[in-house]
Amino acid sequence: MSSVATAWGTGFYPGNFSNNKLKWESTHSWNAGLDLAFLNNRIEFVFDAYLKNTDNLLMQAALPAYISGVISSPWVNTGKMRNKGFEFTLNTVNITNRDFQWTSGLTFSLNRNEVLKLYTESTGIQGKIGNEVFTYTTVGNPVGQFYGYNVIGMFEKESDFYQKDRNGDLILDANGKPRFVAIPENKEIAEGTGVWYGDYIYEDVNGDGVIDEKDRKFIGNPHPDFTIGFNNSITYKGFDFNLFLTASVGNDGYNYLLQKQSDPADRWTTLASVRDYAKLELIDPEGDRTLDNMQVANPGASTYRIDQSASNQNSRTSNIYVEDASYLRIKNLSVGYTLPRAFTGRFGVENLRVYCNIQNLYTFTKYKGYDPEIGAYNQNVLLQGVDYARYPSQRMFTFGLNISL
Repeated sequence: MSSVATAWGTGFYPGNFSNNKLKWESTHSWNAGLDLAFLNNRIEFVFDAYLKNTDNLLMQAALPAYISGVISSPWVNTGKMRNKGFEFTLNTVNITNRDFQWTSGLTFSLNRNEVLKLYTESTGIQGKIGNEVFTYTTVGNPVGQFYGYNVIGMFEKESDFYQKDRNGDLILDANGKPRFVAIPENKEIAEGTGVWYGDYIYEDVNGDGVIDEKDRKFIGNPHPDFTIGFNNSITYKGFDFNLFLTASVGNDGYNYLLQKQSDPADRWTTLASVRDYAKLELIDPEGDRTLDNMQVANPGASTYRIDQSASNQNSRTSNIYVEDASYLRIKNLSVGYTLPRAFTGRFGVENLRVYCNIQNLYTFTKYKGYDPEIGAYNQNVLLQGVDYARYPSQRMFTFGLNISL
């Protein structure tokens, strides 16, 4: 039970919901491995393949927003999932002699995730922050794929408001007039109260002429195609050098911070790129602000127009905020020098090594957020890759001495 202060004194309410039908999560796994060594162990190869089926997956069920944060979400058995993949490691001794040694190690990992069953009444499980849906998990697909609307352009000129065929020609209705593109339900094309220049154009996925929840689709996958680790160690006389690289390839990230901070009408907006929002102008300065006399003055703007009515819901979950989060990171770099014993022995020191170590030296990535190594929002497995200003990996410099007496 949890307590709460009220005008009538201290009250109590359930701290969490029980589930007397909860079952143990069970896992069946199969592994096959191979270890090989050649040339007096100068080349080592390790391979491991696996298949893991997990049933009665334990997950905390989503609660309505009005009680979220008040009562702990109950644990439920949500379904059955399969993980399969392989990993191989290649270790080599490239050069070795009295003064110089060079060794390398490469690790390659690939994993595929698939939901086999869902023990829910709905066809899928939504990954939500508040009332906003970011991911959708369905049978036959990976857990937590990004789910939302697909932006296919921006209303920049009059012709953008009309449907076109594959050749770019206008599609006409029965009366011979151009047919408008799909817009949100119960909205009109009008300045101030409806969809207008500088708004996003959304794909009408089901072709019903209306943009609504039925037009959402999978727009990204937070799971990488593969990951790599690469290590090099070099020693030359008293000097030693180590370089460790990590890479993740093919994973997407949902830049939730960009979504929250890119509304030009929001007073909390802090991004410099928002200054390039869609600005509108009259084609004929002496004419009226009509559909045929307006346009976006800066085509290709970084974000949508200033609009207090939010008729088009330009900030809704969409592919605009899905980015390639692949990266190559210099994870660790260290350089050291061990002083000769002939010198250190004079001071009663058997071994003396000075070193410098740098962690997270640099990351090569196209991702615009703080860190492409995103993790999961609020440690929720359904919100893997959703980035709301997650604290980035720190760059750390370490200087030290190793002394043996």
